[in-house]
This record gives sequence, C-alpha cells and structure tokens, in this order.
Amino acid sequence: MQVGELSATTFVKLQPDTTARETMELFLQNRQDIGCVMEQHHFLGIVTKYSLYRLLLESTSMDVTIQPAIKTNIISLQENESVYHARDILLEKGVGHAVVLNVNEDVVGVLATSDLIYGLLAGTDHLMTRLQSLVDNLQESVISVDTERNITAINASAQKLFRLEDTEIVGKSSETWFPTLDDDLSNAVLHGKRTEVKKISLSATIVIASIIPIQEWGKVNGAMAVLKDITELEKIANELESTKRIEKILDSALAVAYDGVIITDHVGHITKANHGFMELYGVTSFSKIEHQPLQNIAPEIHKQQSKNRKGELEAEIIQINQYKAIVSQTPIVQNNKTIGSIYKIIYQHLHLWKDLFNQIEKLEREISYYRGELNKNNDPFTPLISNNRKIEQLKADATTVAPSLSNLLINGESGTGKELLANGIHLASNRQGAFIKINCAAVPENLIESELFGYADGAFTGAKKGGRPGKFEQADKGTLFLDEIGDMALPLQAKLLRAVQEKEIEKIGDTQTRKVDVRILAASNKDIGKLVQEGAFREDLYYRINVIQLEIPPLRDRLDDIPLLTNHFMKKMQTKLDKPGITDISAEAIEKLRNYHWPGNVRQMENVMERAFLYAQTNRIETNHILIDAKDPTPTEHSSLHVANEHIPVKANRKKRMEETDKVTILDALKQAGGNRTIAAKALGISRSTLYQKLKKYGIKEKSEFFL
Repeated sequence: MQVGELSATTFVKLQPDTTARETMELFLQNRQDIGCVMEQHHFLGIVTKYSLYRLLLESTSMDVTIQPAIKTNIISLQENESVYHARDILLEKGVGHAVVLNVNEDVVGVLATSDLIYGLLAGTDHLMTRLQSLVDNLQESVISVDTERNITAINASAQKLFRLEDTEIVGKSSETWFPTLDDDLSNAVLHGKRTEVKKISLSATIVIASIIPIQEWGKVNGAMAVLKDITELEKIANELESTKRIEKILDSALAVAYDGVIITDHVGHITKANHGFMELYGVTSFSKIEHQPLQNIAPEIHKQQSKNRKGELEAEIIQINQYKAIVSQTPIVQNNKTIGSIYKIIYQHLHLWKDLFNQIEKLEREISYYRGELNKNNDPFTPLISNNRKIEQLKADATTVAPSLSNLLINGESGTGKELLANGIHLASNRQGAFIKINCAAVPENLIESELFGYADGAFTGAKKGGRPGKFEQADKGTLFLDEIGDMALPLQAKLLRAVQEKEIEKIGDTQTRKVDVRILAASNKDIGKLVQEGAFREDLYYRINVIQLEIPPLRDRLDDIPLLTNHFMKKMQTKLDKPGITDISAEAIEKLRNYHWPGNVRQMENVMERAFLYAQTNRIETNHILIDAKDPTPTEHSSLHVANEHIPVKANRKKRMEETDKVTILDALKQAGGNRTIAAKALGISRSTLYQKLKKYGIKEKSEFFL
C-alpha cells in the first residue's frame, strides 16, 4: 500500500496573510489539524493547530496573520512511497503529520498518523487473509503451537494427512497428539532453536519436518512445524535402492562370469552383456550392442534357437567364430509372463573344467584331512604334531596331570612348543576360566608388575581411568601361563610367590586384596635349578611352581617327526602364502632337514619351510630351496647328531644314522596303517612311489617285518 492511497487530498489551503481567526475557522470546518501555506501555487510550509495556539498566546488579537506560525522545516513524503517507509520516517522524526508530494514536488495531500495507522491495520488484515489462504492451500502440513506447546492452528493439508478436524486438537497439547515433534517444538519455544530438515515418523506416516520459532517484537511466542509427507517417496526410494542394489549385484556377477553371458528383453533386444560375450564377438563397447536385436549381434544363437520348437536352448553345442561353445537359454518370467531371457555361453578352454574339478576334489580332501586332525579323539594336544614315542609319552603324562590343581613347570628349548603343551593342559583340565599367557622376558621390568597384578584408578601418572585388571585377575578360575619365568627379576619373584602361595593379589595403588583361583603353568628354556644355585631365582618360588615337571625334547632328539612336520607345514604354507600348487618335497630335501641340528627347533623349521615355499618355482621343494642360516649355533654335546666315534667320517656316520631313523619311521607308519602303503605314504608326507623306493632301498619286503 502506498502513501498516496491513505493521504487526505481535501486539505486546508492557506495564504501567508490569512488571519489566525480565519485559519481556526477552516480547521474547525474541515476537521483538520494542519494547513498548507501556498503563495501563487508555491508551497511555503505548514501551520498546525499547535503552532497556531502558540501564536495566539503571544498575540492579543485573533486577526493577526499566520506568518509567524508557518513551519518551513517540514517532513514530506512521495505519494508512491510505501506506508511502511512512511511509518519509519514519522517514528524517526517524532512527528504526527507529513506533506505528500507528487513527482513535480506539488502538494497532493496530507498524511496524518491516524491515516497511517488505518492503512497499516488494513494492510495487516489483508496480509493475514492472504497468509491464511496461502497456508491452507499449501501441500505441506502446518501445525502451530503457543509457548505452552498447545496447538493453536492446523492447516487443511495437516487435517487431511492425519485425518483430523482442527476443532479436535486446537487447544490440546502437542505432546499428546504429536509426541515425536514435542522435543523440537520445545527447543523452538524455549530456546528459539530452529530444526532444519529432519526425517521423522508420525504414526504410519514418514515426513520431512522443519520446526520454526514464531517471534513478535523480538520475543518468541510460539512455534510452527512444517511437514512434508514423504511416505510414498520413501517406499519408492527403497524400491529404487533395492533395484539399484540388485542391478549392481547383477553387473558384478556378469563382470566376473568366466564365460559369455547376455540378457535380452521380451522382444529379444540386448539389455546386458558381460566382457566374455563381447570378447567372443569382438565388441569393444557395450553401447554398440545395447538395445540391438540378438539376431543382429549373435545370429548363430538366434538361428539355433529358431530350430527348437519351444524357442529354448538346453546345452546346445554350436560353432561361434573359431570356438566350439555350449549355449543355454533360460527365460525370465514375471507374473506368469516372459519378460526376457538369459543366455550362457561356455566356450573358453572347455578342457580346463577337468582341472577345476580335480582342484576342487583336492581341496575337499585337504578339508577332510584338517577336520580329521582337529577332531582326532578330541585331543587337546593335537597341535603338538608328532609320532615320536617321547612326545606321545609327554602327551600321555600331560593328560594325566591336566585335571590336577597343582602348579606345573615345563622345561624345553626355545621353539619346542611349550606354549602349545600348556594350552593343551588347560583344555584338558576343563577349568572354566580363560587361558592367559604372559612372556616374562618380553615385558619391561618396570611394567611386568602392573601386567601381572593390574593397577587401581589413579595409581600413577597416565594410568587408565578406572584402573586395569592384571593377568591374575583375567585368569581367575582358569590358567595363567608364565613363559620364560627364569628371566623374571628377583624383587617381582617375591610378589609372585605371595600370589601363588596365598592365592590373593593386590593391585598397584590399591589397598584391597582380591582372592583369585588361578592354576600356574610356568615354562623356561633355562635350568631353573641352576639359577637357584646361582642366586638368580628364589628357591621357595621354584618349589611352588615345580610341583609337577614336564620336559619337551628338542627336535634333534625326534628327527623321525621331520616328514610329518614337513607335511604339516606344506599344507599350512599352501594357504598362508597362496601357493596351492606346491604339493611335494624331494627325499633329498627331507634328508637335508634331518641332517641339521635345529637349534631353533620346530619354530625354526617352520621358518625354513616358509623360505622354501617362497623360493620354490615348481610344484616340488628341492634341496636348493632349503636355506638354513650358516651362522646358526653348532650342535651341543647332547645333540643326536654328535659324533661318538671320531675315527668314523662325520658324513658317513650321519648318513647311517639317518637311514636307520628313516627305516624305523617307515616301519612305524606301516604298522599304524595296518600295512596299507597308500595310507602310510600319506602319513609320512611322501608320494606312494617314493615309499616303494624306500621299501626297496631298506629291504622291507614282508608284512611280518613291520608287525614285529
């Protein structure tokens, strides 16, 4: 609305020589408080009733001219200005009237405050009517609340969406009708916080909601929720997402398919094809064949299909370019209606399928082997792979003492499998708690106490908030394996003794003791008895942990296990190093392994086998692949390879011993296999032909020989 529409055009016009009496009479007649002073159509200024009163107070006559009462410093407005701009000017200047001018600066009217107020009210009413009409005709649902979050209005879209009449819920709490919106409405009312686009569920309806605080005169007096119903869009989006996911899976399946695959629509036009199909027909880009009729791109397939009465193909053999191919076609049916077809073409080196089936069969055999090994008598000592009598006796002894609560000390060189034995004892003990291990030599001396006993909250700078349990606490009702206990410092041995003896611990920084039910299995590659004599190990602790003692023999004392371990590590490395093609090891390579003194024992042998796998380029490990560090320690006096007779050449003596060991190993394997040479060869990790060579070499002819 513009100023010209509200200003009074019938204003009082005065001359400079008009008297005060005449002016007063004109004001009364026209009910005006202002008059414009003109001289020969030139605007000079205005006279208000207040300036006229001041003139009369200063003069004793009503006939004095109005010249002294004329105000020349006046507020003027253009007739095309908005009423809001006029309001701002009048408020800023603090006046109640303004002269309205046209573009020629001629006076066309007078705007009073009352006129402005009327115009603003009329404009507001008009705006409210338009706004209400707009809100009611919005597709979005609108709900407004007051400061108490009581519903004040709801538009037509909201009534339709929620199947409500405004009379049902206006004045009611939003928490009752729309609890999902209540938190956001509360934030808007209490904190003036807007909630931008947010997806929420209202009953069975999914909407996008925006919550807006309503402000008047700088103060929040309510809030408005604008809701866009996306229930159907959400369903469509989910369907589209599922469709995209299925299409992506289909594209991936087609991309990795070994042979040619092509999909057509209901009229036989190509919709998808994989790389194998395009390669078969020499197509460089799918866009060149997309939506093309199948008969134009693959006439051989279409021709073969036409010969069939039903129009279907079931493993038909046809010639495509230079390839013999097997073609199959499967219809795609939806709602009992064929909407397309899938064609599969097998053409790439059909003879390779035989190799594939052989490989699958081999993998199945390996799986059966591993499953059998794992489930063999449910033996917890299965990881200790051996056919050696000493190891078998060790397993038997460990099984016997496992259920006992007594502490146990395991002696053995590094790499012999002390941890595997300890874990087997725990499994055989049926203790309910966990098997917890700690290497006393690997943890720094200043940390091992907190590792064993834990620490309380705030025990030291950097301590984890809330503290931390130690290995004893973690092993409660279970087993604690203290590996390399001979390397533990003396001060800590005293604390360990108390925990072992009293079965209670105290965390670092704590004054409370805790009872624990822990069985101790200790291990060392050192002679603990000798350490006691040297004063490096507490005697009382030694007797506490050495209630039962087991000793694992070194690998050099059980060289008959070499073939079995070799077979085990080969199967392990096939998977670990992804070299399934390496399936054999030469007899010379095995003999080289037997001729070594193994200071690092089984652990070292595993590393040697891993190296051999890395260097081997064929399916067989040869002698040159067995790389053993020349800097390894020499055999000790206890080594089974120690030469007893200095007059016998070392090489000859060693070879004789190895042959004797080899013969005993073969006889044991045959005995356990009941004379079945195939089973015996498999157990030894050698081929059947190699076994026959050895039988001939060692003169093993009769079954009675290995049944003695």
